[in-house]
Amino acid sequence: MQDNHAEHEQKAWRALFASDPDGLIACPSCDTLHVAAAVAPGQVARCKRCHFALIAPRRDTLDRTLALALTSAILMLAVLGFPFLTLSRQGLANEISILGMIGELAHGWYMLLAIAVAMFVIGLPMLRAAALVYVVWGLRRNRAPRAARHVFRLAEAIRPWAMTEVFIIGTGVALVKVAGLARVSFGAAFWIFCVMVLVLALKNASVCRWTIWAMIGGRNS
Repeated sequence: MQDNHAEHEQKAWRALFASDPDGLIACPSCDTLHVAAAVAPGQVARCKRCHFALIAPRRDTLDRTLALALTSAILMLAVLGFPFLTLSRQGLANEISILGMIGELAHGWYMLLAIAVAMFVIGLPMLRAAALVYVVWGLRRNRAPRAARHVFRLAEAIRPWAMTEVFIIGTGVALVKVAGLARVSFGAAFWIFCVMVLVLALKNASVCRWTIWAMIGGRNS
């Protein structure tokens, strides 16, 4: 009896998916399928099994996402243009930027570390910001950009790999050991980088994936 019920339920899901793929939403936590429904801004639709937040529209999500994405990109450019740390010992001082750090690492086996830092700390955050600006700017003009689905999917895929906060934590740990050998002072880029980490966190929190996916589907239809 249970097998018949499960088979009937699967057929119903398949028929619904065939008729309207955007009408279903799967829980990222437990994979339970749900019928998507309109949710007002400020309300939260949760999974009926594990109570994971499935849909949580936010007011002005496009404006906030666009503003924070542009801000993070501008801050990243500022970080690259200013000294990050200054090391001084016995009257000698040496300033170094993030690009300078990457250049110093780009030798021998450390080349892999230099590539990783450049990719995860600079490249991917900038790529995600550019992808979000590309998609959201078009949606604000009531027109989904070309390949908006692929670009937004890329932005979501690289989100866990943008490791700016890991870099700042690693820098702090390294400075604890270096402080005993030389005097360390933070440059302007260090403080800009700290602000950028906060901006990136706010940007990730402001993105309502369901709203953007629904708008992309609506503009393309």
